[in-house]
Amino acid sequence: MIIDTHCHLGVSKFSGVDTTEEDLIRAMDWNGVQASLVMPQPTLEDISEVHRRIYRASQSYPGRIFGMSSTDPWLDEDSYRNEVNACLSDYGFVALKLHPMGHNISPLSPRCDKIYEMALEHKVPVIVHTGIGNPFSLPSLLIDPAKRYPDVTFILAHAGFAVYTDEAVVAAKYCENIILEPSWCPTYTVRKMVNTIGAERILMGSDHASNLSVELAKFHSIGLSERELEQIFYENPKRIFKLEL
Repeated sequence: MIIDTHCHLGVSKFSGVDTTEEDLIRAMDWNGVQASLVMPQPTLEDISEVHRRIYRASQSYPGRIFGMSSTDPWLDEDSYRNEVNACLSDYGFVALKLHPMGHNISPLSPRCDKIYEMALEHKVPVIVHTGIGNPFSLPSLLIDPAKRYPDVTFILAHAGFAVYTDEAVVAAKYCENIILEPSWCPTYTVRKMVNTIGAERILMGSDHASNLSVELAKFHSIGLSERELEQIFYENPKRIFKLEL
């Protein structure tokens, strides 16, 4: 089975891409994907409404769509907690997202501590955009939070986004609670990630519905064993996100 750990719903304020529920399910069915983890785009839309939309999709497609919260850390403590609690407790979402470029904030900002603290409280991972949008999106900026919150799993989305993949590998090498999701990375760097930190710390994510086939093909083209593919495609996300399929 295959789990896509990085999907979006709604309109991106950067690319203008508009992803619908139908787009997600169509891509999943075409590529034989069992389940997808879905979060809002970096967007100008009302995030609370996008979260509710993702929740409705999870109800329409139980066991196939799982939500992730992408709540702005610039919100005050109470507002942030109220939105995240709604997502995690009421909607059953399985992760928190920090988008340093979309949220215009460094992972080192004290305002981001409430993300890590709520992840610790609810025992969910934090997925963090890395690569495009520097200096805030440098993978190395997650080393300090990962060291300060050793019981929180940090997932580096895009694993440095091709240009900073080596930096993402170094961060994961020195922090065992850092996981790499290498969407948009070249094949040879994905192979390097597996060789350096092991298949048990790698996830597959598409980022865009139209990119799902490409990401799957990358993993199938780099000489991984069936066991490694099973870990990356299914066992790792099921364990890390505590999914009930």
